[in-house]
Amino acid sequence: MTRISILFIAVALVGGCKKKEDGGTAAGKTTEAKPAGPTKLPKLGLSIDAPGKVEVSDAIMGEGHMLMGAGVGAMTVEITAKPQTLEEAKSDAELYSPKNQKEEKLADGWLLTFENTGSMGKNFFVQMRRDIGGKTYSCSTTGGDAKQAEAVVAACKTLRP
Repeated sequence: MTRISILFIAVALVGGCKKKEDGGTAAGKTTEAKPAGPTKLPKLGLSIDAPGKVEVSDAIMGEGHMLMGAGVGAMTVEITAKPQTLEEAKSDAELYSPKNQKEEKLADGWLLTFENTGSMGKNFFVQMRRDIGGKTYSCSTTGGDAKQAEAVVAACKTLRP
């Protein structure tokens, strides 16, 4: 659940990172804008299909990437050092008084989505675990837009080498 909390904070802070014309961000991290279609995640050796233009940068915490774009909001794809079971993720989600909680077992992992209402309105959580090529990956987001959350689910399901 720490990852979800960190991602939630990161999403809140994203508005403060303005892209500079030299390809960097206000935080100094290099980003790369990508058009629709396969987006390479070089630190992970994976590709993902995300809608629209997506900026790929280093993850704030952990080994992986943060992706930002109008279609997905802000999402992370990271290697998971200690893979969580679906039951553990559901237990952690209880901290947020989840509503409309849905789970899906995948051939190589699981998906958990839910929403809650906080001080800034409705929040949509996506947490997906995928086992690909002998490594476990977490693909997640927390944001205020249901359509972006749906797009993150669809994108996470396309992760591949």
